[in-house]
Amino acid sequence: MPALTSAQVAELVALSRDIHTHPELAYQERHAAQSIAALLEKHGHAIERGIGGLETAFRARVGPKDGPAVALLAEYDALPEVGHGCGHNLIAISNIGAFLIAAGQATQLAVGVELIGTPAEESGGGKIELLRKGVFDQSIAALSSHPASGAWAVSGTGLGVVGKRVTFTGVASHAGAAPEKGRNALNAVIRLFVGIDGWRQQLESDSRVHGVITDGGKAMNVVPAHAEAIFGLRAKERATLDGMVERFGEIAMGAALLTGTKVEVGEYLPYYAPVNANTLLGDIVSEELGRLGVTPVRGVLVAASTDLGNVSQKVPTDWVRFPVSETLIAGHSDAMREASVGELAHRNAVITAEALGATAVRVATDKALRERIAR
Repeated sequence: MPALTSAQVAELVALSRDIHTHPELAYQERHAAQSIAALLEKHGHAIERGIGGLETAFRARVGPKDGPAVALLAEYDALPEVGHGCGHNLIAISNIGAFLIAAGQATQLAVGVELIGTPAEESGGGKIELLRKGVFDQSIAALSSHPASGAWAVSGTGLGVVGKRVTFTGVASHAGAAPEKGRNALNAVIRLFVGIDGWRQQLESDSRVHGVITDGGKAMNVVPAHAEAIFGLRAKERATLDGMVERFGEIAMGAALLTGTKVEVGEYLPYYAPVNANTLLGDIVSEELGRLGVTPVRGVLVAASTDLGNVSQKVPTDWVRFPVSETLIAGHSDAMREASVGELAHRNAVITAEALGATAVRVATDKALRERIAR
């Protein structure tokens, strides 16, 4: 079974620490993209930068120069405040490592293996834009990874999500001398949150609504004429989510009516579909993990969302969730940020890289397997 060399592992760990130390938000991942490109170019790979019209997206390829390819999807964006609290530094190196594995078998590949750098998973939906621009048109399979805590998992799914930006417009006035002449937009946002709290008891157990206030006024002695909040709505099924979006709009309108303000509901985040895992591809990934001493659970529902789901609706897809902590810790947290640069995280990222790389090689060298995956 192909494996990464000790020198390659050292390079990947150094790259992980570099990305982790320089967290960059959606579509701003210039340092990460350049650091990844530098490592790949050191190994003799040409980098196609700015694919799909996205500055921080890229592609490298081994095997036949044109035509169908297995796609390995790297992520490298971070979160506000908690930096790499989702461990995308590890998603990056596990898929880069997989690509290096495939590169070592390049002469045997009947179809290409591509490493695609996909920005803005946390906010913006970079993969969705790359899909629109045709970047995945020749992809016959897609593989990726994600750090977690606790158990190894393959063929997991998640919740679909949409993001909404709600803007209330009222009337400014002196908050002390003439409050009655104002129409308080911040009060409307507060009523919206109260309405959502009441609505939650009617939601399905695996549905979610959560948000933050992004603008609540600028001065305590001025009735806020403008206030804004952003929300995520999540559900396992698209029909459920569509119904939630409709109800959410009604609650927002109710908040506006209560406060005499006007409301506008717009898109903050495009629809992220649940991951539709290809179980045959997952069987191969699980076999390769088994060769490395790992027995993953299958088909776990994760109450989070990813634009990998949109890729999975178009291309046969599976992914590995690998532990960075032996105890359960929350994602998007300080604890996850610190765990994502630890020894266990890097050891398991390397295992993931070798399993994904071996899977990509098997798919790219076995015509019968490719035909079965495509059915």
